[in-house]
Amino acid sequence: MGRHLFLRANASRWQEEQAWDADGATLLLVRVRRAAGERQQLVGAGEPGEPGALASALARAAADGVPPVPFGLLTRGTWDLVPADARERLGLRTGPVWDWMWSAAVPPLQPGEEHVGPVTGPAAAEEVRACLSRANPDTSADPADPDLAWWGYRDDAGVLRGVVAVNAPEGGPVHLSGLGTDTSWRRRGVGSAMMAAVTRWALEEHPLVHYGIWTDNDAARRIYTRLGYAVGQAVENVVSRPTD
Repeated sequence: MGRHLFLRANASRWQEEQAWDADGATLLLVRVRRAAGERQQLVGAGEPGEPGALASALARAAADGVPPVPFGLLTRGTWDLVPADARERLGLRTGPVWDWMWSAAVPPLQPGEEHVGPVTGPAAAEEVRACLSRANPDTSADPADPDLAWWGYRDDAGVLRGVVAVNAPEGGPVHLSGLGTDTSWRRRGVGSAMMAAVTRWALEEHPLVHYGIWTDNDAARRIYTRLGYAVGQAVENVVSRPTD
């Protein structure tokens, strides 16, 4: 059985260092590059609704002496099934939960797509950063990241009213992040227009497009579902336990 789509779609975003397999589930120790530098983390996925196999893989990793990591991404419900001694060795606790959504279907045309396009030019990073300050100030997507290109929605005066980061490795799945709409322009279809235009562009040369949303973001979920996206992995973050 091949690896879960979640792992295959994100493979270009990390360097795999070690793997543990258990009954259709796979746990990876990977190294990822971030704005603050590289870090190791755990990433795991298994059969939907069956987190027990991934919990077994985590127990094996703990027994093998996997090095301490600050962060992990697991199929939701896994951590509670990991034996207590393995949880203690790994030094992690549950964090936020979110849904990984993906699509390989060209979306229907949305009003406003004519306002959407790549953000380019010598001032592009500053322009994106200014828009993010109004649209999505908490995003970890960095306009200075060389792996990211940015698309945006411009009003009739040419001002960016929404942006989205695009990681598009040649021939591989496209990962979107950092999507946000200027607070004064919300509920005008900006997000729908950006997601539709970027998804359509990406699927011309890439097999699929994927994006993560918080589980309580019902408004975004309705937009993405309408555009053809589906939940491919229910995810729980695990993070380092605070030290006393």
